[in-house]
Amino acid sequence: MSSTTSSLVTLYAALLFAGGLALLFAPEEIGATVDPAAGSVFPQLLAAALLGFGVVSWTARRALLGGVYGRAVVAGNQAFAFVGALSLLGRIGDGLGAGFWVLLGVFGYGAVLYTVLLLRGARLNEES
Repeated sequence: MSSTTSSLVTLYAALLFAGGLALLFAPEEIGATVDPAAGSVFPQLLAAALLGFGVVSWTARRALLGGVYGRAVVAGNQAFAFVGALSLLGRIGDGLGAGFWVLLGVFGYGAVLYTVLLLRGARLNEES
């Protein structure tokens, strides 16, 4: 895998870990910055999903990803991030806090990253 792809996957895993831990330990406070109507259960469920996908991404960060390589990791992350980004895009409106935009950025980044990995072949080095 190219070092660029490895770096991008590592960054995504770190973003998921950070968001998951923040939501796990401060669900009401951070949930209110994403959606003021959210209770504490949904932010904690989101924390579980972020941490789970963060672990998957972290584990696969140096694996060969793209095309048929690492298909389960790439497809799972792509579906999670893409559906998450589309769901958040459907909620754009007034009264959304900064946490909403951060979360949309993380999901959008993951959606683009894993869609590119899904659609292209694996790259063994930077010159490929």
